[in-house]
Amino acid sequence: MGKKKGVTGHTRAFWLFVAPALLLFSVFFILPLILSVGFSFTNYDGWKTMEFVGLQNYMKLLSSADFYKTLGRTFGYALFSLPFKVIVPLLIAVLVTSKYCKGITAVRTITYLPVLISALVVGITINWMFGQEYGLINFIIQSLGGTPMEWALNSKLATFVISFASNWASTGFYMIMFIGGIKNISPDLYEAAAVDGARGYQAFFKLTLPMLSPTIFIVLLLSTVNLLKEYALVQGITSGGPGTSTTYIVQYMFDQGFTQYRYGYASTIGVAMSIVFIIIAAVQFKITKGGEVD
Repeated sequence: MGKKKGVTGHTRAFWLFVAPALLLFSVFFILPLILSVGFSFTNYDGWKTMEFVGLQNYMKLLSSADFYKTLGRTFGYALFSLPFKVIVPLLIAVLVTSKYCKGITAVRTITYLPVLISALVVGITINWMFGQEYGLINFIIQSLGGTPMEWALNSKLATFVISFASNWASTGFYMIMFIGGIKNISPDLYEAAAVDGARGYQAFFKLTLPMLSPTIFIVLLLSTVNLLKEYALVQGITSGGPGTSTTYIVQYMFDQGFTQYRYGYASTIGVAMSIVFIIIAAVQFKITKGGEVD
């Protein structure tokens, strides 16, 4: 009898701890997801009109050239930025966990500080740094005798600036994840590798990288999703310009919903992108085997 009461008490305590998170998750994720799926089958304009139109929005989306162009542009940006999302924080993590590195605390703090700043503030800061007339970068270029670059008017340069800002803002977060992964690797393995004659770079490629496979998988997955739904950063730097060269899928969805008042169609885009995210996650999981260590 006492054992049964103990189990019941543990179960009740479990649900009491889980309930707040479950409530917030339901209100801010499950409910909006259900509403979004429902709106995608209507011509809802955000105010008065809301008629059921069936699969009309989906058929329109699948035949939209603008949607495919925006999606391709988004994937291009993600593929360009993704390697830096993994390589840069990984190298910094290896550096700050090395016994040869001095000022480890300062390096970690400086690297992590941008994570604490909102994406919009990061965008505005980077926009000032890369400003054409009064930007810090162009000032340095001029001081060295170079010609100022038109960061905001060149589509490739604008994409580079956004990618730079995104990586700068997230490097500290992923660095912490890699540091945790490196700390979990037993020092005995490195000692055994050193006895076998492995040098620093050989231990890194043959030992550290394979043992970090689960962490690399998580970083790849989070980075891909975050890049595909980049919004505040882009708004703070280019607002989608020049032209539509940095208008990615979230900007396109926002424009359809809040500018053109086509909430039903915007919801359709959101549902389609959710399916894309699931497919990408499944593919990454399949290729990397979920980050399993062989």
